[in-house]
Amino acid sequence: MKAIRSVSITYKGALTLEKIFHFFKKVTHYKSNLFLNKGQVLTNCDTFSSLVSFFTTLKKGDTFLLILEGDGIHVERNMKHLSKSIE
Repeated sequence: MKAIRSVSITYKGALTLEKIFHFFKKVTHYKSNLFLNKGQVLTNCDTFSSLVSFFTTLKKGDTFLLILEGDGIHVERNMKHLSKSIE
């Protein structure tokens, strides 16, 4: 059964490409759908370039929503791992 979870994250400053790449690898490993939302911009993070593009629009202190869709049993655990990796 699919589940959708979201968490609000405050951007603490510029992420390196390496850190964004590790985050992207976690998303693909979990075989989940990840969306990032800030204001009226919703980004489907199915490619590395879309993830990098989203993070370049953020400024320190901005708040965005991380939305994860995946297997209901594991989505909560995966959400915690993903949110910690970019905070």
